[in-house]
Amino acid sequence: MRRISVCISILTGALLAGLGATPPAAAAQTRSLAIAGGTHEGGGGGDEPTGTALARGRYAVVVNLDENRLYFKQGTLTLWSAPIGTGTGLELRDGKEKWDFSTPRGVFHVKYKEKDPVWIAPDWFYVENKLPVPPPNDPKRYFPGGLGAAAVYLDHDLAIHGTDKPELVGQRVSHGCIRLRDRDALRLYHDVQVGTEVVIVGRAHYDTPAPAAQGGSKTFDPEHEKPTVDRTLEGWKKLSTDDLLVVLGDELWLPPDASRWTEVAGLLLDRATKEQDTAALEGLLSGLGDLPSTRVEREYSAFLADAYSRAPLLTLQTLSRLDHATARRAAKAIVTTTMNLYNGDFTDPGAPWPTQRIPRSQVDDDAEAGWTVLVAAEQAFRASHGPASASARDAEGAVRG
Repeated sequence: MRRISVCISILTGALLAGLGATPPAAAAQTRSLAIAGGTHEGGGGGDEPTGTALARGRYAVVVNLDENRLYFKQGTLTLWSAPIGTGTGLELRDGKEKWDFSTPRGVFHVKYKEKDPVWIAPDWFYVENKLPVPPPNDPKRYFPGGLGAAAVYLDHDLAIHGTDKPELVGQRVSHGCIRLRDRDALRLYHDVQVGTEVVIVGRAHYDTPAPAAQGGSKTFDPEHEKPTVDRTLEGWKKLSTDDLLVVLGDELWLPPDASRWTEVAGLLLDRATKEQDTAALEGLLSGLGDLPSTRVEREYSAFLADAYSRAPLLTLQTLSRLDHATARRAAKAIVTTTMNLYNGDFTDPGAPWPTQRIPRSQVDDDAEAGWTVLVAAEQAFRASHGPASASARDAEGAVRG
């Protein structure tokens, strides 16, 4: 059976007419997502697939197909969860071609992640919608917004991504991928790194049709209106960095079901990494010392790890301007969280030690003090996570300043 499980977000009629250019991001997706077939570790058997990250006290994503829900966890602690859309379990045939629209179970690891991804429509999209199938790499296959605001790629044919039809989240509506509301997709984008474990559990087989998908009208509706504008979020985007940091401080202390701190932190991260806004990054790095709970602290640390992965030199320069205690606490969070988001052996050549992300020769005088505290944090982490400290390593979870 041929399976391409990259599911579609709702597209507009204008996009169906085709586009004239191939974005750089789409080229990478062509290589990784337009390939059919593939097997998945831990999938297809009778027993539930089991990962190892959570048992080690590390971060992992758990997708439960029975509940249509995603969980972001560290060890035994659930940091947040959200409803998801999953595969319908239906099949599509076209001559000798056959596509299976179920979400596979198994143990996966994040391959890469992308904001504002471009969806590359596979053949089944055109077959399903009774449209002529264009040649491979034809501009008509490229749809900006087709995967929502962000995507986390698990395999060449599997992703967790946003959607512009959030009312269908919580149901079996996709072509195999895992859909999140855009705000949750962006949150996950900031939380995970390459190598983070994702475990998909639940139904081994799709024995009954997906009610939401019968007739196909709910998985493709070009006339569907876009979600209403989030006026609160749009208002935050217009604030100065200083004012946005005040909002972040307020949101962090709201009850979990009312707080939108991750969205505010995401805006600040974008300012720091895209606009070189050092005030935004300094505020984020300094905020680690005043957080309301362990759950928030652990996820906030994941945002700091993301800031470093996207802008290592700027982060080192910003750490250099902080007082030593604040810089030391932030560096420890970056190192500890980066390594705990990875599920391989810390002695592996590809282990994501933060000092390996930037050549030492690129660390200028403005970043020297930040580099020093980062090296010290790595040395402390290595010392406490060596072979003799295996039990302590597996039990450790929280980042403590």
